[in-house]
Amino acid sequence: MTTRIAAVLLLGALALAPGLAIADESHSLEAAVVESATTPAEHAALAVHFRAKAADARAQAAQHDAMAGAYVPPGGGKTTWGTIQQRQKMADHCKRISQQSKAIAQDFDALAALHDEQAK
Repeated sequence: MTTRIAAVLLLGALALAPGLAIADESHSLEAAVVESATTPAEHAALAVHFRAKAADARAQAAQHDAMAGAYVPPGGGKTTWGTIQQRQKMADHCKRISQQSKAIAQDFDALAALHDEQAK
């Protein structure tokens, strides 16, 4: 809980800090926070942030796994639309997104671990 509060305070302070001008629009607040993190508390807050992003990616993976099952039900359940090939194509699409989301979650976990190390 304390770490979440620190993350919110850190992000809020950076958003409201006078003189923090980000000239390049592609340069996000998240990037600014990562670049300016120097204290253990700031790195701990970033670790929490990246773990939350990993959880979001896992949730998206689960959602797409469920959608794949809806397109091609396990055990050959009956569906009322499209050909088998059409449904399989959509299921494959969802499975690919699920796999990508799981990989993204692992990458965010790795970032969190790096910031955990910096927080020590």
